[in-house]
Amino acid sequence: MPEIKLTSFGAAGEVTGSCHLLEIDGYQVLVDCGLFQSGMETYLKNWEDFPFDVKKIKAVILSHAHLDHCGRLPLLLKKGYKGKIYATPATCQLAEIILADNQEILIDKAREHNLPILYSQEDVAKTIKALLPINYHQNFKLNNKLDFTLYNAGHILGAAFIKFNTGGKNIVFSGDLGGQDMPLMKTAETLGQADYLILESTYGNSVHADKKNREKKLLTAVQSITTKAGTLVISVFAMERTQDVLSVLNDYYENHLDFRVPVYLDSPLAAAATKIYKQHSNLLNQTALDKLKYDNDLFNFPHLKVTTNSRESKKINSVPPPKIVLAGSGMAEGGRLIHHLAHYASDPRNYILFMGFQVPGTLGHHITHGAFDFDYYGKKIPLKASVDQIDGFSAHADQNELLAWIKNISNQAKIYLVHSDADNLLAFQKKIAEVLDIKAEIMKNNETVLLN
Repeated sequence: MPEIKLTSFGAAGEVTGSCHLLEIDGYQVLVDCGLFQSGMETYLKNWEDFPFDVKKIKAVILSHAHLDHCGRLPLLLKKGYKGKIYATPATCQLAEIILADNQEILIDKAREHNLPILYSQEDVAKTIKALLPINYHQNFKLNNKLDFTLYNAGHILGAAFIKFNTGGKNIVFSGDLGGQDMPLMKTAETLGQADYLILESTYGNSVHADKKNREKKLLTAVQSITTKAGTLVISVFAMERTQDVLSVLNDYYENHLDFRVPVYLDSPLAAAATKIYKQHSNLLNQTALDKLKYDNDLFNFPHLKVTTNSRESKKINSVPPPKIVLAGSGMAEGGRLIHHLAHYASDPRNYILFMGFQVPGTLGHHITHGAFDFDYYGKKIPLKASVDQIDGFSAHADQNELLAWIKNISNQAKIYLVHSDADNLLAFQKKIAEVLDIKAEIMKNNETVLLN
């Protein structure tokens, strides 16, 4: 039996910065290399040196294309990593656009806080060249002691949980798991056998209470601004949340042809991601596939306008209400959303809707947790618009769905919890013990555990 070591260098006792090092008899594999997010204090960790020797890493496996899982990959190459980055084809395509977009945001952040630029466009280009597509269920051998297979994790397009096999033992990294009954994504595949499971716990202490009413809640906001002649600003993540919202609006507009409120998708990144979703429609769930039989485009409908540049984005402000604006980023940490919030937040006729979890320390969390104002380039913007949040569109599995997924393990697994804050991890650890009679461990940052 080989010696197996696991060390977490991110998303251990915190939500973001996913980065886990697996060592098999000294052969080092990195699972994810994500950006630290959630407030400036945490964000500054991205400029710290990696706490491991980058040049000793032999392979990188990427679970999916969200920034908190892939955002430091260009930095890894900048520091000397020479190997491949393995991911599903859809993840490779999505990572390409999100890393290029993030590099521009990092430049702005660096200037704002007098920091060196974290990585360059050339580093992003090298990262894209290093991406190697691996299909779901395609077993890939890294060396004569270690192979891995990717399985559909739900969550977003191309997301995977990773099952390593070494010495007859299965080591599974969940990545981020998707919930059940989502508008577009399939439910995560059954786990099967796992001897060791490194499990995300983002919603380990909560249940998506409004899942059954998510479409109704969204459309209620649409109708509210129509009545008030206001503007609905929807904060969306470029991947999955944007496509979910567009698919709901698509159904509504095509069934209410007399409804003519304009919708602006003001996010070049989301627009690019939507094109990739269209290319991989075979990965969508049966509900979406059934709709495609009579509607060849789930993300396009009358009165939808996609802005392609900043000039078109600014023109939205001159369009009389009612109107709907979808913009990123999802936690209001950058992108065009900030400018729309500054323009519309002070008017009580308007409505600001956040689609999903807001990490503590982000502007999105600040606004959704009772703020009276927020800072916009040194200017205080009063917050008088209605503010709400819909967790029912969350791309993450909630507590019940995580427990159900664990329950399907065909043998007794050793579970290590990651990707959540300390209080949630402790609560989820307790829940696993109560419901499943399994003693899960909580991974600590920079602490090595032996999986033997």
